[in-house]
Amino acid sequence: MNFGLKRLNLTKNIPVSKKVLNEIFDETGFDKNNLSIRETNRLATIISKKGNIDFIRMEMGIPNIPPSDIAKEAEKEAIDKGMQGFYPPFDGIPELKSAGSEFVKAFLDVKVEAENVIPTCGSLQGGYISQALAGKMHPGKDTILYLDPTFPVTRYQAKFLGLNSTGIELYDNRGKELIKAINKKVENENIGGILWSSPNNPSWSCLTESELKGIAEICDMNNILAIEDLAYLGMDFRKDYSQPYQKPYIPTIGKFGTKWVTLISASKAFSFPGPRCGLAIISPKLDKMEFEGLDDFCGRKRFGHAFALGGLYVTTSGTSHTAQFALAKMLKASTEGKFNFIKITSAYGERAKHVRKLFLKYGFKQVYEKDMDETVGDGFYLTMSYPNFDGNNLMLELMRYGISTITLKSTGSNRHEGLRVCISFVNLKDMPLLEDKLKKFMENNT
Repeated sequence: MNFGLKRLNLTKNIPVSKKVLNEIFDETGFDKNNLSIRETNRLATIISKKGNIDFIRMEMGIPNIPPSDIAKEAEKEAIDKGMQGFYPPFDGIPELKSAGSEFVKAFLDVKVEAENVIPTCGSLQGGYISQALAGKMHPGKDTILYLDPTFPVTRYQAKFLGLNSTGIELYDNRGKELIKAINKKVENENIGGILWSSPNNPSWSCLTESELKGIAEICDMNNILAIEDLAYLGMDFRKDYSQPYQKPYIPTIGKFGTKWVTLISASKAFSFPGPRCGLAIISPKLDKMEFEGLDDFCGRKRFGHAFALGGLYVTTSGTSHTAQFALAKMLKASTEGKFNFIKITSAYGERAKHVRKLFLKYGFKQVYEKDMDETVGDGFYLTMSYPNFDGNNLMLELMRYGISTITLKSTGSNRHEGLRVCISFVNLKDMPLLEDKLKKFMENNT
């Protein structure tokens, strides 16, 4: 990965001087103590040019496995038929809704109807609409509870929507302790929705069926919307979730509760990020429930109508027509056992294994090391710290060596000493360069 820059393979120029780094901050106006992911991305590009160094880019969660030919052929076929000349049905084309319903049955062991499947512009839009509805379903219950750490943008969404937010740190609360902590939040705060990702971005810990059952019971008893983000569907490579209609099935709250929305993204699991396509799977029982608060908010009492007409239609008028055909074909091929999307994405796990070994070799520590009683799996992200550094200073110092990351603090984690390290663009051929950078970093910081 070079983001349009020629790979220079120069390590003699590291570290970039602090003077140069400060000059760049002065020029850009960026706040070095509060960098967004996009600002970090931009900063790395500028440092690379000014410092004449190559970067190992680990700040953005961008997939880099090529899209399947199945998707490309489906889009071409749709274009040849002139489908780009028509507005898509805002609640999804029948082919995708049907394929999504069968896919959920095949890999999650959950039965939903096609009408419960609504295409979205990625799971990010699905999360946005879900949070908006969660904060309005019951007047006064306007707080979103995050199981932290969290993809930072979800919190920005809540802020943009005028909702309050709070969090529970997964590092300190798992199993029965997690359920106790959620109950305490529900008792003392006006919780309208609970949002989490599993595997978690960035800790890569995975909620167990026991935890999901407990969350489902809390949400059903307290009229709270459970928002389950499965952006990294099936990418807990410690188990083989690749076989349709066979155990083990991917854990989901859909097995236990009634008040849930499950988000499935095409970006990571299907290497299809550009067209911005995903699915919101709405609980069949929730789909038909009516809420006076939603009527006041968007003119639709029924939850499913509020999601599709009140949320999706008024924000984007639906999802890309041709992208829907592509995702439909990939889902169908997966359920038929013709497309093993999990085997393809397992390359990320192999990369993470090598990257983790290098960081540990040169004095770093893995922050989120345990997932309940197991070692956390190798996946899309790692979490790393270094002695005598807080997360922000560590991030800035690594930038001088041509390594870009983001802080765990920005993800809502209370482990402020650590960094989120995305491995998606670090190929095996990059390992020698990464090792050289980390070695020089350690030599200068021991």
